[in-house]
Amino acid sequence: MGQGGGLRGLLCPGCGSQLEPLDNGTPEAPRLSCPGCGETYRARRRDSSHELPVTRPSSADPPPLAGSFSLFWRGFALRVLECAFYAGTAGGTALSFAFGGFVPVVRRWLADEVTNWGHVVETFGGVWVVTETRDPDADIGPMLTRVDAPPLFAAVDEVARRLGVKSPGQIRLTYLPCCGVIAWERSRALILGLPLLRVLTHAELRAILAHELAHLARGDATRAARLARFVEGLSQEVERNSERLHGPLGHLARICHLWSARLIGPIARGQEARADRFAAAIAGGSAAASALVKVALVQPLFKEVLEHYDPTEPEAPNLYAFFRSFWYRLPPEIHTAMRLQVLTSPAGTDDPAHPPLPDRLALLQAYPDPVSPNGDGNPATTHLGDLESLEQMLHNRLFAIPAVEPSVFHKAGT
Repeated sequence: MGQGGGLRGLLCPGCGSQLEPLDNGTPEAPRLSCPGCGETYRARRRDSSHELPVTRPSSADPPPLAGSFSLFWRGFALRVLECAFYAGTAGGTALSFAFGGFVPVVRRWLADEVTNWGHVVETFGGVWVVTETRDPDADIGPMLTRVDAPPLFAAVDEVARRLGVKSPGQIRLTYLPCCGVIAWERSRALILGLPLLRVLTHAELRAILAHELAHLARGDATRAARLARFVEGLSQEVERNSERLHGPLGHLARICHLWSARLIGPIARGQEARADRFAAAIAGGSAAASALVKVALVQPLFKEVLEHYDPTEPEAPNLYAFFRSFWYRLPPEIHTAMRLQVLTSPAGTDDPAHPPLPDRLALLQAYPDPVSPNGDGNPATTHLGDLESLEQMLHNRLFAIPAVEPSVFHKAGT
């Protein structure tokens, strides 16, 4: 940071409050205190010529701070709303069934139209939402072991240690350029998209790991994820049964859907802003901002490559080798033009779960860059062992032809 007033504008990675200087620090290593959570930090001064330009759009409101008082009450209200929905739907269904509603239920049951509790609720004009998950999606991708990628596991362990969270029990490679964390029962898994590892550096991968593990550390993948699944499931059920919703249960479903959608948006944006702050604090503002831009750039690009790729062509390489060669053959001018298009395009700014991309970049660039160790600019694929075999394995799983079932018939004369 710069001299003099350079201490201003630094944000706490925990709560997002502006840090204040303490009197017991030294000019070379000033100490800072957070008035929000009470934590203290030691800053490192740097020449102002190395500072990154920060341009925060004035038209958009800053994302809410996760952990703030307003978001706490929003989360509490959403939990109360969830309980009210289940209690009201269950009670209304039971009363309707007791006062003559069993007749249409029995009729639908005899017609094999009622097989579970949700169908009973639908008979009386309501919907039922199931949010429990016991198993991860089997189509997420193969699970890595430490033998497959020792450096990757070491990087995950290091970031998890700095965040104060236990490392996820599984690391899975997925087919698309996306990352995330999932939780079911007591298991946790980190999801890494193989196409992203081709375009990220070590520092950028560290920023993504910090972002995703911050969700795990703060319970976004467990408690908050259950509320998000409730809101998403309720939205899908109301949309699917919109023409059949009627009566008190139908009105209850519509009201809960309306208010839950209003409550979940600021909560999700606050969680993303908090995860961005942790990523910038651990990997540096420049690496976190660069990783965010690359993810936004590669996702539509890989989708376009997937649409034009023909797996039946005999001489064609596997999908991931094809994308790799395509990415590295793009001229620098095309890379620059695509980055500018991502930064200036209004598409995606209305996502209720994520703050606008310019706002996220402005927040990330406000954080200083740490002293980069050697090799931070190397491709993230060096964290994997046999990369070519992993690419071929994911390609085979993605385009595998179903096995031919053996016939019960035999050739004539056998």
